[in-house]
Amino acid sequence: MVVRPSSSNPDQHSAIGQKPFCPMALHRIFIMRYQTSRHHTGSHSVSRAIRRLRHTRRLSPWDATDEDLQFMAALTERLGAPPVSNMMRYCGPEARHLDQLGESLGDWRRMLEALARRYPDLPRSGQRASDGTTLDSAPERIVWETLVQMVPDELELCCHPWLEDGRYLRSDFGLCAPDEGPPLVCIEVMGMLGSDRICRADVEEASLDRLAKKQDWFSQPGRPLLRVIWLDMMAHPDWLEAICAEAIEAAVAQLVCGRKKFTEVKEGMPGRNFRQEKRGSRPASRWRARE
Repeated sequence: MVVRPSSSNPDQHSAIGQKPFCPMALHRIFIMRYQTSRHHTGSHSVSRAIRRLRHTRRLSPWDATDEDLQFMAALTERLGAPPVSNMMRYCGPEARHLDQLGESLGDWRRMLEALARRYPDLPRSGQRASDGTTLDSAPERIVWETLVQMVPDELELCCHPWLEDGRYLRSDFGLCAPDEGPPLVCIEVMGMLGSDRICRADVEEASLDRLAKKQDWFSQPGRPLLRVIWLDMMAHPDWLEAICAEAIEAAVAQLVCGRKKFTEVKEGMPGRNFRQEKRGSRPASRWRARE
């Protein structure tokens, strides 16, 4: 037999002297608090305090400093594109904090966002160059932005030219003669490693293996010249410009040498008048014998 507590004695409702649980009462309390919160926060249901907290800049060692942003702005202006995080390890002590930020993709992205807010006129990050060319990576874009400003009119800058028919083999960039055959000089962009070739991950070792195979192909006779641009070269704009200028000079020399050989061969070939003179100088006896 179940004994129900009397309503006259509130202490008999529970063992600890509390009122019984009432779902309807709890629902009413929830509705009252929701209406009060909605009245104070507006249509978005976010309090003013939370909104102010979101707009407050987070101060931590993992935020870019003013010196970091100034350094990034100067380097971006020289390169024509924002540098990648791996480049910071080759930029010296000024970029030591940026190198630490580059270890986290989230911290680096937040730094780029702060850079865009501070310097809105600078080029934005991405794989699309200023001339509309779409590259495969940000390091390729950095090299392309430098090359496209230096290539003379007698050369063309080709993006991802094919090197051999029937084989998936291509170069990153090619310096080509206008409307003439394969590239004169090919350029490979090593966007993961410096010229010291120190690998920190398996993907970097794989990129070295691919480069070794391409170098074997380029070492064969009759193949285009090869120039390799490493990550530490991109970190120093003067060095990058010097490497690009040397590649362009080599391509121009190849172009001049090829045209000179073509002219010599063309001048050495017997023309129509030469054949007629040679034909007329034959003795008459030989003509009669042929008739």
